[in-house]
Amino acid sequence: MTLRVRTSLPSVPPAPRVSVVVCADESTPFDGLTAALDSVLRDGDVHDVLVVVDRAPRLRDHLRHRYDDLLVVDNTRTPGLAGSRDTGIESARGDVVAFLDADCVAHAGWARALAAPFDQVDVIAVVGRTEPTWPGAASSALPDDLLWAVDCTPRTRPDGLVGFDDVAGATVAFRRWDLLQVGGLASGVDAREGVPRGAEFVELCLRLAADEPEARVVSTSSARVSRTVRPSRTRRSSVVGAAVDRGVTQTALRRSLGGEADTAVVPGVTAARLASGAWRSFVGRRRGTAVLAAAAVGLVAGRLLGLLRGTHVGLPIDQLEPLRSATVRH
Repeated sequence: MTLRVRTSLPSVPPAPRVSVVVCADESTPFDGLTAALDSVLRDGDVHDVLVVVDRAPRLRDHLRHRYDDLLVVDNTRTPGLAGSRDTGIESARGDVVAFLDADCVAHAGWARALAAPFDQVDVIAVVGRTEPTWPGAASSALPDDLLWAVDCTPRTRPDGLVGFDDVAGATVAFRRWDLLQVGGLASGVDAREGVPRGAEFVELCLRLAADEPEARVVSTSSARVSRTVRPSRTRRSSVVGAAVDRGVTQTALRRSLGGEADTAVVPGVTAARLASGAWRSFVGRRRGTAVLAAAAVGLVAGRLLGLLRGTHVGLPIDQLEPLRSATVRH
């Protein structure tokens, strides 16, 4: 008599469902918006796609007429991008919410790649790679070390752990339940005192990390999007302005983290790296020396400005207007 032993393979948890949120208003170029939406709709790994329209009823109606395979909703919260994103969080039905800027086109496998790292419980956010598309005379106008100034990803940034100040809206994902718990992008309060300009996702990550001592933000180059960079954004004044804002955010983040500021949550762009890049560019007689040097000065100026103003990052959760889930969590 032969005994048969039944063996069972360990169960593999299902892949998280991904909701994609794209925000638009009357200033959003329609061709760019439809290119972004079409790229996401081609992705078979997406559970649902939402377009949140901010105070633009004609655009809303046009999109509803054009698309029948996505949800177009009005921003029901505070006017602006933060309110639109919070509306998207409330309306989403997936386990993971992935934000895509309206001027970005997602590459194949983007959603799946953003969702994959969330099988690790200490990962609170995942950022993808944003590759620049340079129209006309803007081609190669910025060196790699300055791509962050136009909301793109430097080619030298490796996959893995990144700092909170590297989290941007072009391609980033969070667990939806986490967002509901901490109040999303805090669109229901006057956040000016606790959120330096351009630091909305940095502040969000601080709230997400409050109850997770080992919280990590990770980067994956497998989640790729392309962004067309307007020539005006490559001007020296624009790059320096971005450097000043980043410097203020870094100072505010360091102050908010206190003793934890020396951990890996505050790496990213440094004045020394920018100055070194300017020197290498000068020695090699390459373009970009002046703008690299100007950005280094701007970053230092931003850090000093943050110190003088006493700028900090962080909003008390108990003062935030809670998000309302449109669905029951499964």
